[in-house]
Amino acid sequence: MAADSSILIHPLECSIVEINRRVLLAGGAAFTALPYLAGQAMAEGVGNQKMPKEGIILVAMIKAKEGQDEAVKDVLEALVEPTRKESGCLCYNLHQSKSDKTQFMFYEQWASKEAFDAHGKMPYLKALGGNLKDKTEKGGATFYELLK
Repeated sequence: MAADSSILIHPLECSIVEINRRVLLAGGAAFTALPYLAGQAMAEGVGNQKMPKEGIILVAMIKAKEGQDEAVKDVLEALVEPTRKESGCLCYNLHQSKSDKTQFMFYEQWASKEAFDAHGKMPYLKALGGNLKDKTEKGGATFYELLK
C-alpha cells in the first residue's frame, strides 16, 4: 500500500480503519457543503411562502415560573406537532430564550381567522390552561400584519 494513497485513523482507539484519501476528501467536501445547502433551501422556502391577505400572524409569549421551565417546555412542545397538522396552519414555531430559559415564544401564521379560531377549539389547546396552571407567571399575544 502506497503511503500517499491512504491514511490510518484510530477512532476511539478501537480499531484501525483504512480510508482511501480520495474518498475522504470527496466525503469531506460533501459534508462541508451540507449546512450551506440546507440553510439556503430553508431561506428560499421562507421567502416563497404565500401569506394570504386575510391571514393571521401572531406572536405569543409565555413566562414560566422559576424552576418550572422544563415542565412548561414539555407542555408547549406537545402542542407543536398536532397544531402543524391543522388545516390553515402555515407556520407554528416554538422558541425558548437563550438568555432566560423561563421565556418562551410561539410564532404563528394562519391562513385565515377561521383557521385560527378552529385552532382555539382544539382539545389540546383547550387543555393548555389546566396543563400550565401554577407553572407560569404571565403571558400575552400580539397580532401582526405582514407589510412586505
